[in-house]
Amino acid sequence: MGLDGKYMSAAEVGETLGITPSSVRRLVREGVLEVKDTKKYKTGEEYYFDRNEVIDLLPRMPQLRRKWHYEENMRFGARRAAFKRVDDVERALRHTGIKKNFLLSLENYPEKAALLLRASFFLYHLNHYAKGGEEYLYDLKENVLKKFVRDFTAAEGLDIVFIEGGQKVLLCDGCRLKAQNMGLGYLQYKINHGGCPQCRKEEDYYSLFEFRVAYGEHRFCFHTPYNIARKWFENLGELPKKAREKGKEVALPFGRPISEGEARAVTLEEVVRELKSYLGD
Repeated sequence: MGLDGKYMSAAEVGETLGITPSSVRRLVREGVLEVKDTKKYKTGEEYYFDRNEVIDLLPRMPQLRRKWHYEENMRFGARRAAFKRVDDVERALRHTGIKKNFLLSLENYPEKAALLLRASFFLYHLNHYAKGGEEYLYDLKENVLKKFVRDFTAAEGLDIVFIEGGQKVLLCDGCRLKAQNMGLGYLQYKINHGGCPQCRKEEDYYSLFEFRVAYGEHRFCFHTPYNIARKWFENLGELPKKAREKGKEVALPFGRPISEGEARAVTLEEVVRELKSYLGD
């Protein structure tokens, strides 16, 4: 229970009411549930709700679900909306089976490899939750990856690669004017000309660390920016390197938002609980 037990986090609200984080945000948008407190992180805010108000909502959830179904029917058409709801249920069952089989398979692995794989499984879902609107989770991801560096080696299935992404160029007023006169966008001008000595340049702005987890039949891959993780490594120069494709200045969007089926099968509360347990919280 967050904040001295008086409040619930969005993850706890979802677990209590049997809904996904997107539905928790919907309750807030519709004025059904009020945010009582927030906790600020480097990459977003986590909302907290009054525990008693959440409990009082439990008897109302069937009515609210019927209302949401009616609105979906009006928006998409009754047939299409019904198919979507059935598909969400089928996906949830499928992902529940995947989770169960994955966790059972870890019994066949060495202890440290199983620990890395289990944490990676829930970190994979955390990534998708963060992409789906829970940006504050990136702080938890950072702490987990930092502990990966301390706890695991290639023997347990962890390999880390430094991806050289190049510098960020902020064009000066003169170069911006030149780009306009040449009929080029700023990005294309930077790719073609690179900027002048008056332009501000930030080295390694788009560089990344790639965390590759591979053991037995399981594979995971995570990324974190250079400026966040560079202090985690004592011998940074010894890491394997690969260069990002030349001319690709814009950071790549890794991952995708969590699907409704996945969110039902692997709840946000479960993800947070598992990763905090790995961290020893």
